[in-house]
Amino acid sequence: MFLSKKTVEIFLLIAVIQPCVLLNGQAQKKTAAKSSTAETQTGSKSERLSHFEAAEKLLKEGKFLESIGEYKLSLADHPENEAAYFGMALAQAQAGFPADAAQSYEAALKINPQLWEAEINWGMLLFSQQDFSNAVIHFRKAQSLKKSFQSYYLAAKMLESLGRPLEAESSYLEALPLAQEDLEKADVHASLGAIYFKDKKWNESEKQLLAARQLKRSTNEAKGEFSPLDLELAQLYFETGQTDKSVAFLKPFADGHPEDPEVQELMARILYQKGDLKAAIKSYELAMKHQPERDRRQSLLMQLAEAYQQLGRTAEAIQLIQELSKTSSDPKIHFNLGTLQLHQKEYMAAEQSFLRALQLKPDLVECYSNLGSVFMLQEKYPEAIGAFLRFRQLRPEIPGTYFYLGIAYDKLNDAANALSYYQRFLELDQGKSDKQTFQAKERMKVLEKKIKKR
Repeated sequence: MFLSKKTVEIFLLIAVIQPCVLLNGQAQKKTAAKSSTAETQTGSKSERLSHFEAAEKLLKEGKFLESIGEYKLSLADHPENEAAYFGMALAQAQAGFPADAAQSYEAALKINPQLWEAEINWGMLLFSQQDFSNAVIHFRKAQSLKKSFQSYYLAAKMLESLGRPLEAESSYLEALPLAQEDLEKADVHASLGAIYFKDKKWNESEKQLLAARQLKRSTNEAKGEFSPLDLELAQLYFETGQTDKSVAFLKPFADGHPEDPEVQELMARILYQKGDLKAAIKSYELAMKHQPERDRRQSLLMQLAEAYQQLGRTAEAIQLIQELSKTSSDPKIHFNLGTLQLHQKEYMAAEQSFLRALQLKPDLVECYSNLGSVFMLQEKYPEAIGAFLRFRQLRPEIPGTYFYLGIAYDKLNDAANALSYYQRFLELDQGKSDKQTFQAKERMKVLEKKIKKR
């Protein structure tokens, strides 16, 4: 879950600082009334007021420990001053004492149960501790006291983090009409766009993301800049096959930021889909160069190898995956390497790659079919039969398996088995494969004559 820096600043201004100003005014009235009586007794009105005022000043200056001390002195004189508890909670949170801050918010709420700002800040405190479930409780309490943008927006963020997108969506929709600043509205639209994106509601997602982008670009801080929203829109258009739109959003930033691996990877995928393989390879290489995560680099390498293969540079693709396979225990990497080696007619190498893949994952179905093909091409017919029979166990509905089993038995002069598998192939294929159907029928005539002569 992400809250932008500006959004956090807005919350601090609205949910934290302003309540202090408001509560200070209330507290001054209360304190003035109490101090008027005390003045006639001790003449110390100004001294009692100064602790609270000093605490507020120190808080605004960022001197949190000193302000806590002053708040405590103020509360010693006026224990019913919720403003002092509220301000002290802020100072305690900033000073790194979250448990103390929670107790101070609780104390403020006992004095004034309508203090919705304290519920908001308490929820924010729990959010900072990753306690999303309890944070939601406080945000909802705040909602019951006052319908505010902060309470609905922050509750939605917590609900997202808890994996409850429908409730989060509802809370965002409640927050939207309560937003007063463009950046607040933009954050809500962006969050809704992300929810709809995950749910593959492309039209709704596009509408929300474009609205957020327009609002952000209307502010001084986002004018003319590439934002994460451009990346999200580029991803959306990529997912929906609108590659030209995707490129339009992404290319300006990708050209100016070759060091950004996320952007370069998406750019590469878009260019690959468009068929611009040379440009895709360049972006894949840039993404790999700057991607620090091992698993992501591995994924990029496989995509790059596929692009090389599509461009007819299979030897380079093999070289890439071969280097990776030396230290990898991922069966798919060895399978892909074997497939490329088979394509290059490197049969012995392909055989070893497929066997290694099966050693790592014995139920890797496609591997048996490819291994059977390698054995056939090397004229290792008994081994081919073993591989195809295993593939047949796992995928009995594939007609081609029976055709190649027929050929393998045919090559071993096992007429009965060859005839049986050719027959089964014809039954399953039903004439869809013209060349293989013709070949199977011709061989069956020969085999039937052979069997009759015996």
